[in-house]
Amino acid sequence: MKRFRIAMGVTAALVFGLAVLANWTAAQESKAPPSPADLLKVLAKAGTPGPEHKKLEPFVGDWTITAKLWTDPSKPPAQATGTAQRKWIMGGRFVQETVQIECNGKTFEGMGLVGYDSAQKKFTAVKVCGLCGTISHGLATCNSSGTKFECVKEECCPLSGQKIKGRDEVLIESNDRIVVNVYKTIDSKELKVMEIVSTRK
Repeated sequence: MKRFRIAMGVTAALVFGLAVLANWTAAQESKAPPSPADLLKVLAKAGTPGPEHKKLEPFVGDWTITAKLWTDPSKPPAQATGTAQRKWIMGGRFVQETVQIECNGKTFEGMGLVGYDSAQKKFTAVKVCGLCGTISHGLATCNSSGTKFECVKEECCPLSGQKIKGRDEVLIESNDRIVVNVYKTIDSKELKVMEIVSTRK
């Protein structure tokens, strides 16, 4: 079974490699393509954790979560509490997040992955919501000090089915406090719809 899993992993890598080769320009196609072994080396080098991954280190740990949700900016927000665990996986390539939130006596889960794509030179984020059953993803940038991340994305509203543009602003205020501000653009106006504060346990 172990050999089977290894073989499947190599096969998946080769399939990905062939897809990469298919996108070469005409000039590159005139050159001899790399061998599978050389291709795997190039892919492994591209995926090796580097300085940008170190900017994700402040996220790692066990956290207490407090969240606020606004449906009407003129009214007080709904509030929720919970916990989060964030840890390195895949040899320091991704930070995996697991979250449990309690609101109005109900508990739901969330999951996420954050990494760095060296080809696009941007951070990548994927979020899975156990409440509304959606998966969101986006590309993020980070300032030079590593204290502010910004992820611009477009999501499908689970209620209306319409596409909504928005952005997540992640502020690392200290080693023990992280604030996420979630904004949505509604009727051409950007509104803050959620604030999530992580406090290290």
